Amino acid sequence: MNKFVIALALVAVVAFAEEIACSTKLINQVNANQKMWKAAHNPITRMPKSQARKLLGVKKFQSYQWRVKEFTEAELANAPDEFDSRTNWPNCPTIQEIYNQKQCGSCWAFGAVEAQSDRTCISLGKVVRLSPEDMTSCSRSSFTSCGDCEEGGQPGCAWSYWVKTGVVTTDCAWYTAGNDTSMSTPPCPNRCYNPDIDWDSDKHQGEKTYTLSGEDKMKAEISENGPIEVAFQVYEDFFSYSSGIYSHQYGGYEGGHAVKMIGYGEEGGVKYWTVANSWDVTWGEKGFFRIRRGNNECGIEGQAWAGVPKN
Repeated sequence: MNKFVIALALVAVVAFAEEIACSTKLINQVNANQKMWKAAHNPITRMPKSQARKLLGVKKFQSYQWRVKEFTEAELANAPDEFDSRTNWPNCPTIQEIYNQKQCGSCWAFGAVEAQSDRTCISLGKVVRLSPEDMTSCSRSSFTSCGDCEEGGQPGCAWSYWVKTGVVTTDCAWYTAGNDTSMSTPPCPNRCYNPDIDWDSDKHQGEKTYTLSGEDKMKAEISENGPIEVAFQVYEDFFSYSSGIYSHQYGGYEGGHAVKMIGYGEEGGVKYWTVANSWDVTWGEKGFFRIRRGNNECGIEGQAWAGVPKN
């Protein structure tokens, strides 16, 4: 029996002694009082609440002097009304993939490397899967100190690490974090787990990184250059999201979470963002979720991170 299965079994035992992440009562309340989205139990809702909170690994943003991207009126106007990166760039399979951060507060790292992988394919035509293991374990020991499993990290710092240091692929350093409930961060390997690949040669870097905010700018950026990383406030009911267009209904604040945003659209007169989570395909709409757009739902339009890959 592997470590992750054992860890889940231990979580299930502890759940009997501790409040679970989202109660059946709250799920029923959500479903009874609105029709925009459906709540249901899943592996996250059944975790002890203290364990689920540790998946929300976004630290308070530091006051870095990020480059803020400016847009012309024409660029903003040219963004289509609806857009999905999965169908617009069908030759980039990473856009459609869902990952699992497991028992590690590495959402900040996943949101970054997923979008960076997508943008490398979109811009350079190279299908690469950049390593969340490198980002989680090695950026904390560098001059950037972006984060780890235990305390979470900062999305913007992850983008700076991509530019300054580069990130290896999952063929070099596959994900080993999160296989038990200790939330411990693996040490930076500094060499590939695959002996046939050289660590330094496998690094993929960014040319530049920047931030942006607001619905119109986020639409323009995604439709022109591809997925971006965003962070938002998670409330108890979000753990139970199953389908539809999410908006916060019930439950207290649980923490900050980082994810990859891939598109936007409208359904039944309600505008939404399409987002890839890192809680496996057993959660949400096969790992994706939609969240209300245009009202800064849970702060999701407050700041986004993106960049340009280095050729």
